[in-house]
Amino acid sequence: MFSSKEKEAQPRMSSSFNKVWVATISSSLGDGVQMAALPLLAVQLTDDPMLIGASGAVAMLPWFLFGLPAGALVDRWNRKKVMLRADLVRLAILALLAVAVLTGNINIYMLIVAGFALGCGDIFFDIAAQTVMPVVTSGEKELIRGNSRISAAQINGEQLVGPTLGGVLFTVSHSLPFIGNAISFLVSAICVGSLKGDFGNAPTDEPVRRNLRAEVSEGLTWLLKHRVLRTLSGTAAVGNLVFTAQMSLLVLLAKNELGLGEVGYGLLLSSTAVGAFIGSFAATTISKKLQVGTMRVLGMSLEGLAIIGQGLTDSAWVAGAMMAVIGFSMSVQIVVVGSLRQRLAPANIRGRVLSASRLISLVGAPVGGLLGGYLASTVSLRTPFIWGGALMVLVALASYPALSNRAIRAATEALGDPAADPKADTTADTTEAAEEPAGASAK
Repeated sequence: MFSSKEKEAQPRMSSSFNKVWVATISSSLGDGVQMAALPLLAVQLTDDPMLIGASGAVAMLPWFLFGLPAGALVDRWNRKKVMLRADLVRLAILALLAVAVLTGNINIYMLIVAGFALGCGDIFFDIAAQTVMPVVTSGEKELIRGNSRISAAQINGEQLVGPTLGGVLFTVSHSLPFIGNAISFLVSAICVGSLKGDFGNAPTDEPVRRNLRAEVSEGLTWLLKHRVLRTLSGTAAVGNLVFTAQMSLLVLLAKNELGLGEVGYGLLLSSTAVGAFIGSFAATTISKKLQVGTMRVLGMSLEGLAIIGQGLTDSAWVAGAMMAVIGFSMSVQIVVVGSLRQRLAPANIRGRVLSASRLISLVGAPVGGLLGGYLASTVSLRTPFIWGGALMVLVALASYPALSNRAIRAATEALGDPAADPKADTTADTTEAAEEPAGASAK
């Protein structure tokens, strides 16, 4: 992706970031293995579609139940210890699950409970990992490069290599995928445990607040008053609404309109992952060519047009190309926009702000699934694709005043050095992060 001169010009990432990166590579690969194995095991345990669906969907439920308080707790605690304990808890759960499978004492209800518990661990680890990224990197460009590598590791492990490996391991032994995922969390725990430095918040003279509801409210209020982050969260919710509607109906589109079988449908899905993997590496280069505001509007509009294209085409090749475009654009935005969120959120409330942003963006997903199904059944199968894509384009254009390059630059300048965290012992040259930018609600 880079010329030899560009590679030489890029300084090496800090050792602290490299440890977080290796931890991500390991755990993402394990998650991908489990992603394929869990439904395969579920169908061995029951033929009830509701229970099989619950075993897969339950992992997202903790985000809606505990996402906001988890962000507040991450801000209270040392983030390194949060990540380490989340790894160890998930390791223990998977070890018990593997033993249950090996001894034949597993049932579908145990699988559902384990999935829920693992989802709870994912919340704490993911929020804490997001909050430490500005600590283990130095400055905007390195933060984007770091998030690019993290994104590539996640896509490769969870969508490309991991699921295939999980299917192979499951055919050898039903317990192997879960043993493999347990080992992946062990590797992650070793990497996280070796991080040097204090990853807690800097001490202040203000009295320590222990009212969890007030802490959650503080982070959510700050986010809703910040025009840039509020708009990013809202547009992400719309994007998730449309994407969920598209993905829930894709199997019907592939079968009824494109004439694809199971293999063809699998290849159609994989084209998204391929596009996303390429996009994760291209994000750093694109961020140098386009400012964040321009990139966000163009990227969201491009996704919308690609979804419209899916709804209009009768060609499987065109549909696959559109899926690759969607994956590419989403991946670039996840890296660049995610880096902006991390930089704009003050260090002392970063966990709460990021968890609130994540929760708002997820709200669109269940609505999209229901709305897409309703439109497909009452109008036509292609309607959710065409209308959803058009909605994304309109929302992208309407959001530009709040996400203009000028607005984002003003928000960044108001924070001074938002990536700073003075207590981290890394190679980064950091300074104290400022408090909420003046006039954030007016921008």
